Amino acid sequence: MEAVRMTIYPDGFTGALMAVESFEDGRAVLHGPGGCRGYHSYAISRCYSKARQGDYEKYSVPYFFGQPRVPCTYMDEDDYIHGSDHKIKESLPILCSDGDVFNVFIRSPGAALIGDNITDAIERAGFSDKAMAVEESLISQPFSSGYDHTVRTILKWMRPEKRGTLPGTVNILGLPISSNDWEDALEDLKHLLELIGLRVLSSPGAGCSRRDVSESVAAEFNVIVSSEYCARTAKFYEEEYGIPAISCDSGSPVGFDAVEEWIKTIASETGKSADRAEELIRDRRERVFRRIKGCLYTNKVKCNDFVAMADGSVLLPLIGWLYDYLGMIPESVTPDPGGDEETAVRIRSLLRSMGAEDAWRSDPASRKTDFAFADGHTAEMLEMTGSCFKGIDIGYPSLARTRFLPRPIYGLSGAMYLLDEIFSKE
Repeated sequence: MEAVRMTIYPDGFTGALMAVESFEDGRAVLHGPGGCRGYHSYAISRCYSKARQGDYEKYSVPYFFGQPRVPCTYMDEDDYIHGSDHKIKESLPILCSDGDVFNVFIRSPGAALIGDNITDAIERAGFSDKAMAVEESLISQPFSSGYDHTVRTILKWMRPEKRGTLPGTVNILGLPISSNDWEDALEDLKHLLELIGLRVLSSPGAGCSRRDVSESVAAEFNVIVSSEYCARTAKFYEEEYGIPAISCDSGSPVGFDAVEEWIKTIASETGKSADRAEELIRDRRERVFRRIKGCLYTNKVKCNDFVAMADGSVLLPLIGWLYDYLGMIPESVTPDPGGDEETAVRIRSLLRSMGAEDAWRSDPASRKTDFAFADGHTAEMLEMTGSCFKGIDIGYPSLARTRFLPRPIYGLSGAMYLLDEIFSKE
């Protein structure tokens, strides 16, 4: 069971910080002790770098201390006894002096016990247009739930005014910046949508700016990538602005089959033709077919077994694609916390149809498998401990590896990445 303990799931607190920083001009402010800052500052920078020349000099001021990501109020033991309202008040003029950024205060788990009302402190200081707070403590929530809740909370705070609807426009929801190379995935999905005649206005939770949010309410539809990260956000758009969400029964666009189903579903719901997108998908399939036919390693992939650990919306299409397309066999399948029961039932049904029902939530280290598809840290640990021959990063990226070639999991580029990793078994 050692490999199971190696799986460290980030919680809703981390998800909240990550969601704030997913906005191009958003800044998460940690209201808590400095010890909670280091990991999150580094991890967020790895997922979405906003580094600029001269950052160290610009941010060599209190609360930042040379590091622009996730400034901190640095609560100490006295603050836990007497309250920390004064630290919020003192930090606001410095934090809000950066004119192009909005600040979102997130409480650390310990700070949540004190009960300071950050929103009131912001209003009293006169910075309500530059700062807000997520007052809830999200540490007991799954990462995806904290992410979704925070994106929705920010949208409610911004409250953009709707002046009309632009036909043929969409927003992309449910693409978290914790996903490996999410920026490349976003461009891939945008291109597919453009091929069917849809223009993307914004992508809340994935590199969206405050200006993009103001434009997002004019969209005709929202399209969902991974439902775990946007269920509340999609509901907010529908209830407040009448924008319906389009989701795909096959899950996230992972693997050729699911990508095709995703874009065809959107085309059908929006009254567009998917012909050009399908042509591109066929081209990629044929390219892969020709490459595989000329590969000496092809037959060695069939009947390879694998471990898969990811969000349920990713597991559902991934498992089916690996089994149907490559003849690979699931040995252990474990969904990340935060998924819905319906998706879990469908995954179990899929495993049952493969004769692999025992793979559901089984120990990924019970025997050595050929591949482990998981977040970067877990994939690396399973490989290092000999629990798999090769670990493949399909989620939260490993902080120990720095790579420069795109490795997203969504869209056509995601399918090519997975195939490249599988057929480069080294």
